[in-house]
Amino acid sequence: MSNRFDVIINGAGLVGSSIAIGLAKAGFKVLVIEFHPLEKLYPQDDYGLRVSAFTPSSKKWLEYVDAWDGLQHTGRITPFLHMHVWDEGGMGELTFDAAGTGSDALGWIMDNEATQGVLIDRALKLDNITILDNTKLESFEKVAGDVEVTLSNGDQYVTALIIGADGGRSMVRDWANIPTTGWSYGQKTIVGQVRPEKSHDNTCWQRFLDNGPLALLPLNDGRCSLAWHTTYEEADELLALDPEAFSDRLSEGFQWKFGRIEIAGELGAYPLRLNHAQTYVRENFALAGDAAHSIHPLAGLGVNIGYLDSATLVEELINAKKAGISLGDLTMLKRYEKRRKVHNMLIMGSMDLFKRSSTSQSKVVKGARNLGLSAANKLPFVKRKLARMAMGYYGDIPSFVKP
Repeated sequence: MSNRFDVIINGAGLVGSSIAIGLAKAGFKVLVIEFHPLEKLYPQDDYGLRVSAFTPSSKKWLEYVDAWDGLQHTGRITPFLHMHVWDEGGMGELTFDAAGTGSDALGWIMDNEATQGVLIDRALKLDNITILDNTKLESFEKVAGDVEVTLSNGDQYVTALIIGADGGRSMVRDWANIPTTGWSYGQKTIVGQVRPEKSHDNTCWQRFLDNGPLALLPLNDGRCSLAWHTTYEEADELLALDPEAFSDRLSEGFQWKFGRIEIAGELGAYPLRLNHAQTYVRENFALAGDAAHSIHPLAGLGVNIGYLDSATLVEELINAKKAGISLGDLTMLKRYEKRRKVHNMLIMGSMDLFKRSSTSQSKVVKGARNLGLSAANKLPFVKRKLARMAMGYYGDIPSFVKP
């Protein structure tokens, strides 16, 4: 095997593997480095703890990388046709419907592990993608406009561009000496599967409680994926309850709208923080997905803006190759950053504002929140705009994901 690749990607997760496939389809020779053994990235017999709400733009990207058909065969994809958001502290509510959006659905709830398995299977079938698992980056050295990397097994490879798709603790981001800005939300999200007594009606349900939003995402077997954002203290207290007491609190959180909601799988929790890289690129380096940005998950947009990063970066690299420009060229990479950073900041800022307003105990803020929900719900133009943004159709979107 030659030791030179067009691109080296650190991370074979949802974002990294999709970038690898997108580049390989355009004729690039790609090396993917994955710290974990590949078998750990495949799904188990049941849904994993984490699911994502894929937007229509993410569906377009997954179709482009030839993963969508495979995802449908997993049986772990559920379209949602409606969204319903309401507030504990008043009469404010906001609803969305797929009808009139031009899409079959507002989005699709997908098991992250199942999606990752399909993407890896697809990547392994492409001759110009090499995946080295159970391996980590050890060091790098710049050599004549390229980068030479040394792996944990001692092997060395040369490339013009290293892409960090290696999560919130990105090693590539550290290598590129890119600082981040961020803060903890002082919250955890409790996740897992639950089964409501009444039908979820293929709807994403979210209620704003004093400590944070409580959400149910529909699954195709009648269960729902739970996302309960709350303080560390309440999360720990809830997870210490026996199943019956937890079910009581959860059912009460939704005002018994779905009857009794029973635990139907393992529960877990993870801490929430906002993290944003101050730049997405350096010469010979680019960041995508969580390596560049981590946002509050209350609207489930994290992986979707990661896929928009992926599609935009692939588009810029294909154009650079056609123009004979080095893939490590900083001016070209800055175009990718410019196209993505403004939109990511808009989404991150919006989610941060929603989070802060949703947990404020101020009567003024609560009143404004309810008024805003009710006003937006009565203005079709505003609702269409919000729906288009939530579906990923906003800003300078790459050609792969245009409707």
